[in-house]
Amino acid sequence: MPHHRPSRYLELIGPPYETATDAAVVGLHIDDRHTNARGFLHAGVLVAVADVVMGHTAHRVGGSGDGLVTASLTTDFLGSAHLGDWVQGVATVRRVGRQLAFTACEFTAAGRPLLAASGIFATVTRSAHS
Repeated sequence: MPHHRPSRYLELIGPPYETATDAAVVGLHIDDRHTNARGFLHAGVLVAVADVVMGHTAHRVGGSGDGLVTASLTTDFLGSAHLGDWVQGVATVRRVGRQLAFTACEFTAAGRPLLAASGIFATVTRSAHS
């Protein structure tokens, strides 16, 4: 099913999908828009989707009405994907505190590891920026 929190940016690089039972599991079918000049999945696409899925997963687990913004994002590229591949990512939350949430995410294609990421997200009060 399409990702439950679309944005203009996700529409531009997506569309990402999520499983019906767990929004922390996302997927993306790689097409021409996602590849670099050599025909590989552009690393920036994976980083963007990892950032989104980790932040949204931390927000759901945290349960507060406050928003989260990315404070730190670390990525390790472990492999490559190609045109036509189905790429799947799974986000996990390590810890959610009052001001920071710590997350991780892994992406694979046909069982091959592509990306390992970790993120730290800071709490922001929505009323301050509404």
